[in-house]
Amino acid sequence: RVSPNNIGNSLERAILDGIQKQIVNQLRAVTCPEHHQKPKVRVKGRSLEALHFEIEGCCSSAVENATRRLK
Repeated sequence: RVSPNNIGNSLERAILDGIQKQIVNQLRAVTCPEHHQKPKVRVKGRSLEALHFEIEGCCSSAVENATRRLK
């Protein structure tokens, strides 16, 4: 149950969770062709206005593949 005073926070949290799940699903099949490792994505920000992503990978090719997949 959500308090009326916290409905905005709960809604924003649900949206952020949905975004994170969508990113995970989009990158599920992405692996580095050379090292066979999966990229890691960090979703940062305390609000939707301050949201940003960081993609980490074993090499630049892995990061480029992940970035291309998310576009």
